[in-house]
Parts: sequence; C-alpha cells; structure tokens
Amino acid sequence: MITNIKKELLAIVITAIVGILYVAFRADTGPAAPAPAAPPSSSRLSELLGQDGTDVFPLVTEVRPFRFPADHGPHPEYRNEWWYVTGNLDAATGERFGFELTIFRFALTPSMPGASGWRTNQVYVGHFAITDVAEERFHVRQRYSRSSLGLAGASADPFAVWIEDWSIRAAGRNANAAGDIWRLRARDGDVGLDVTLAPLKQPVLNGVSGLSKKSAEPGNASYYYSVSRLATSGTLQVGGRQYEVSGLSWLDREWGSSALSTEQQGWDWFALQLSDGSDLMFYSLRRRDGTRDDASAGTWIAADGTAEYLASDDVTIEILEHWDSPAGGRYPAAWSLDVPRFGVELTVRPVITDQELMTIVRYWEGAIDVVGRHGREPVGGRGYVELTGYAERPGDESG
Repeated sequence: MITNIKKELLAIVITAIVGILYVAFRADTGPAAPAPAAPPSSSRLSELLGQDGTDVFPLVTEVRPFRFPADHGPHPEYRNEWWYVTGNLDAATGERFGFELTIFRFALTPSMPGASGWRTNQVYVGHFAITDVAEERFHVRQRYSRSSLGLAGASADPFAVWIEDWSIRAAGRNANAAGDIWRLRARDGDVGLDVTLAPLKQPVLNGVSGLSKKSAEPGNASYYYSVSRLATSGTLQVGGRQYEVSGLSWLDREWGSSALSTEQQGWDWFALQLSDGSDLMFYSLRRRDGTRDDASAGTWIAADGTAEYLASDDVTIEILEHWDSPAGGRYPAAWSLDVPRFGVELTVRPVITDQELMTIVRYWEGAIDVVGRHGREPVGGRGYVELTGYAERPGDESG
C-alpha cells in the first residue's frame, strides 16, 4: 500500500530507531548496548515519507521491469521498503478476526562501509495487529531491530523477510501457478498467527507499469505491486484461546526513496475484496488543506485478474461518519465509494471503530465490511482501510 504501512527514517525514524540502534550500527565488534524504551508515537507522515535526504539515495523516476519471484525480495539500495499483509479470517467456530503484519526496511545510509558481523546500514520495523470482532478488541504489537547477525533481514532466493521470530517465508509451490505459497508467522505474548498464504491471482502492477507517483514532483514515487487475493488458512491465538481460521489476505509491496511532497499530509488507503471476485485498491492522498491531491490513484482488478489503472477522477469518496480517538484526533469511520467507470457503488464500514495503532507512527488500520452493487448485481465484500496523518502529537498544532 502506500502504508500501505511505510514510514521513513528522516525525522522520527532517525530519532526513534537510529537512537535505539546507533551503538550497534557504529560498533566493529561486540554486542550492542541495551536499547532504551520505545519513543512516543507520532502521526507526521510528511516527516517520514518526505524529500529530506533523498539526494543520497536512488529515486524512482522511470518504469522498470518487474521479475517474480525475485522482486518479492529486498531492494536495499532504496531508502525504504515494506512487505504488507492484511486479511480477514473466520474461525471454524464462527468468530471473525482481522490481522495485519507489516515489516518495514529502512536504509540509514546509501551503502555500508567496512565489513563486520555487527555493522549494518539496514533497520527493520514490524507492526502486528489482530482485530477480535466479537470481543471488540484490537491487539497491537511492535518490534524493531538492526539487520546484522540474523536478527532481521530479507532474501529473494528463497524468499524470506523476518524480524526476530516474525516472518513471511516461501513454503512451497502453488497448484494454480499464481505464485509460491508463503507462510506467515508472528507471536507476541497471548497474540499469535501462523497461516499459509496461497495466491489466487497474479501480482498486479499499480500506477503506470508499477511506477506509482505520489506527487507531481520528480522522484516522489515508489515501485508498487499487489497480490489482491491470497487464500489463507492456519491458526490464530488471542486471549489464551487458539482458533482454526481461514479467509482471504492482501499483499502490498512498495519500495523507493521518497513519497510525499511538502504539501501532503497523509492518505486514506482502501483494499477491497468483493464477493463477485473483483478487487479494488485506491489511495486518496490528502493535502494539508484537506483536499485530495491529483496524484491519488488506484487499480481495479477484475475477477479474472485483469487490472486497469484508476486516476483520481475515476473514484468518488464521501465520508459518512467519524470516530474520535481517546488519544486525540478524529478519523473517518464510514465511506461511500463509487467507481462510475465500472458501475461500482459501495458503502465501507469498519468492523469495530477503534483499530488505531499507537506505534512509532500513529495511524488507523483496520478490517472493514463492504456492501453495495457492481453493475446491476448486489455485491458484498471485506477488506482493509489505512488512515494516516489525522491524529496530532501532543502540542503539535499542524498535525
């Protein structure tokens, strides 16, 4: 997604993560000093995905060929990258859950001088969340680590990305030839997930042949693709209980060195899986004055996997309700979303209102339900929505 997930190093990531990992990064030998407590969360996406410091990293400025499965692996020369999986799951006993596992990679420098098992210029951050619909509870966990000594990292062959014991890894071949089966595992305390992900559709390139522009300024772009349907099954643990679960997941992959312009505040990202087999991704980039940026865009994915680009004018979104966070800040909480070009009229609502992540970056990311019509036929669906840049830090008047 833009996100999906999706947050950069320059302001808060440098302050938070680099502050935590500085001793380990510069040491030639010996273990790192103990990390201090996690810093306060922030909502300033413009600080994290802005232009500062991008002159030392390669920018995304032109179309490139995508190669799978190689591009599932890392692109360490770019400043930021993420592997972003969300899904809606049903337990065999009838309970409903949503989940997110996102692993972010940040480059602290454009290259790694010298050689040592303890030195690294790569930092990884993980966000893991479970939405328990019946209990109306939202469980969030966060981890961050340097990439040296196997603590965190990513590889292309075989595909794997991990941060400590949270991981997404290749786990076998898929009978329908849409791509390899992956295994996703994450556990922290009484919250855990262990599922397989089998793609039902081929990867879809977002933007123009995978180049997704985020503003009119050159280089404010990412390479971006999605796998919009992954059959998901396995076990989920929450509150001391373990459930057999199955459902659908969505993968978003992006990498680049910049994304937001100085005039942009955040985004609303929609990933919708409709009951007739079609899928919709759209990100509405929000300017500081609250208006939609013209760079907003998305992708319509037909049931047969055929994908078509959506420009900002192709999609109409109206906010129907709001939710006020107990920590401050006001988020949209229901939407009407129309795509007249494809005869799509939808209403999107979260399964529970409080799905706010209070992590290094503060944002709302949650499971949603969809009702409406596609052409003359009624349609339902599920999916995920991400909302960034709405909540303010204490004492920050600009948000």
